[in-house]
Amino acid sequence: MKISKRPNTLFEIAERSHSKEAFGYELADFEHEIARATSRRELSEGIQQEPRPLASRFEDGAIADTWLAALAELLAARYELNYPEWIWNADRFLREPQIHDAHSKKLKVWHILKSVTAFSRRNYFVDYQLPAIQLRRGRPRLPEAHKREMNRQRVARHRAKQKAS
Repeated sequence: MKISKRPNTLFEIAERSHSKEAFGYELADFEHEIARATSRRELSEGIQQEPRPLASRFEDGAIADTWLAALAELLAARYELNYPEWIWNADRFLREPQIHDAHSKKLKVWHILKSVTAFSRRNYFVDYQLPAIQLRRGRPRLPEAHKREMNRQRVARHRAKQKAS
């Protein structure tokens, strides 16, 4: 069994999504990944590249397109990032209003009343909360590969110095 890396960008979510269920799993994984973000740069990199449109790839793909655009808008607004241009494309808005998981009248009313603006402006009504993200001050975290390379160079310098002595 091959274990794949979680998506770090909305673009990666779209690339990996071949069905409504796969989209849901990839979106949940992305939410877990961005919760680990420590800088605005990391968050910005996750939303800037335009995801491939999903409307033609699977049933309810238009809703997935709307969801990606709304999520990018929410992240940009909350963490004071530049809004990506692609979120305003017409194909990122639903033509007809849709209510998420509305099995009863009370649920429909709930989603309409509690819907976040980024979703409702796109004709999709859902009660959605962004995952908590704790940005930290100071330098951004370095990738592990970079840390290993720097350590390898430091050890090589130390050994060369010992050899010369």
